[in-house]
Amino acid sequence: MKKLVLGVAISAALSSGAQAAINVDANNLPIIDPAQTNTVYLSGASAAVNFIEKLITDSTVPAVDKVCDSSKKVWKYKDSLTGSDQNAYLCEKAATNSGLPTNKPNILVYKRSAGGSAFGVSPLIAEANGDAASASIEFLKISSACTQVTAPVAGTTLGVIECPYDLADPTKYVKHIADFGISDVDPAQFTGNNTPAGYSDVTADDVAKLTVKSASALAFGVPVTKKLYFALQAAQISTGAIPATCTVGSEAEACMPSLSSAQVAAIHAGNWADWNQIKVGATGLGLYDWAAANAAAYLPGASNLHTCRRENGSGTQAQSNIKFLQDPCTTAAGATPPAGDAVALGFAEGDGYPMIHENNTSGSVGNCLDELDDGTNAANGFDNTWGVRWAVGIQSLEKKTAAASKFRFVKLDGVAPTLANVVSGKYRDWAENTFQYWTNHVFSANATENTALKKLTDAVIKSAGAPEVMAALNNGFTHTFTTEKGAYLAVPTNFTPEANGAFLSSRPVNPYSHATSSVSVNNCRVPTLYNNGDAKL
Repeated sequence: MKKLVLGVAISAALSSGAQAAINVDANNLPIIDPAQTNTVYLSGASAAVNFIEKLITDSTVPAVDKVCDSSKKVWKYKDSLTGSDQNAYLCEKAATNSGLPTNKPNILVYKRSAGGSAFGVSPLIAEANGDAASASIEFLKISSACTQVTAPVAGTTLGVIECPYDLADPTKYVKHIADFGISDVDPAQFTGNNTPAGYSDVTADDVAKLTVKSASALAFGVPVTKKLYFALQAAQISTGAIPATCTVGSEAEACMPSLSSAQVAAIHAGNWADWNQIKVGATGLGLYDWAAANAAAYLPGASNLHTCRRENGSGTQAQSNIKFLQDPCTTAAGATPPAGDAVALGFAEGDGYPMIHENNTSGSVGNCLDELDDGTNAANGFDNTWGVRWAVGIQSLEKKTAAASKFRFVKLDGVAPTLANVVSGKYRDWAENTFQYWTNHVFSANATENTALKKLTDAVIKSAGAPEVMAALNNGFTHTFTTEKGAYLAVPTNFTPEANGAFLSSRPVNPYSHATSSVSVNNCRVPTLYNNGDAKL
């Protein structure tokens, strides 16, 4: 592993004058020259980390929307903890996008995912309210302590560089005020149980201080551990809920098991602590006991129910709270709060409380599901001390599944989580995400650079929402149960949907919205056809 060279090496390695190419040291690692690089800091939604990476680096993004020149070398920095809590991307600017600034040839985008969507909202509001201490949050520290993992190949392979990251060690992160944020739901939703630790509930006055721009519609799903998936499949084949022509292990959409919205709500509310509380048809047997007699190959070590959720402040968690628990969309008396972390609350298996595990990124949710499925305990942010267990999670459809994956998405109310089903109005678990920044945010004390960084920020936001960009990004999100790829749709508030309510994968636009022609997006609002558009029966 070779060391990254920064600091004093910059002036030593660079020759005078403007240079379009990113210089590298003797070990072929990039040297970041501030005089040649526009740098912006983005915080928020961890579910969007794949989306942001593809937007910045994918060669299939249309030329007019490109941020980076993907024919050149592009570097990705990642943290040493999970690899997805903190990232940064360094590249040469795309010459084909007229919206990008022209003052510098290179771009560096920091992307913080730790803490989730609320960190794309609350710190921005803190800055707007004059609380600089709360506005300054942790980002990745790029230093000589970073090491190369993968060398870049221009136009084909990202160069990957790992940097030490530890919140307990101030030498292993930097604090910075985010220039803009991204959240899985609109800023108004970060109140009550959706408020991150250390921040206050978002108010209407707070939202008024932000420039909020719709990004896209993101489809979510209900992932379960692989062994639970096949046990549910076997049980529902036996009850006739799944066609008898299906076999256990089939990946076909018609053979997917299903959970109802009410069952998912009960799980996230903490109403069930044991899988035997779910009965299999007229047998009277709980699911665990039924599987012990009929599907023992998929049996976990105990019947205790585990859930891999996100922490307060996560947009993924917020949209789940909204869709299944009406939190914070109704009054405190009417909403159901999500159950909290079992270990933090002092509960163990058998105490009558479900084993709820809060995770600070969507990557950690994936680790939680993976480890509970196979009983391992890797050093990756989730501490599995229970062995093999059945678990339910919360993920967006960015989290692709393959035959080797250790979790699967199930149907919700009998409907598979596909973009076509969202567009047709059948599938309900989706949300509209937003970009935002404090309207009066100063990107740089230098007036010219301030204008350039504002332009870069607006260019990223604009490119993020285009249907063609959505189509290019969707190609990377594949699933076992459908040939349809994707997780994202462009929103009808910005782009016209297809005629007759059709779904077109090459130009995916959702005809439904949580906004109206007169009111901005609010994910608590029941989605309706935007501007009296067409619907597909």
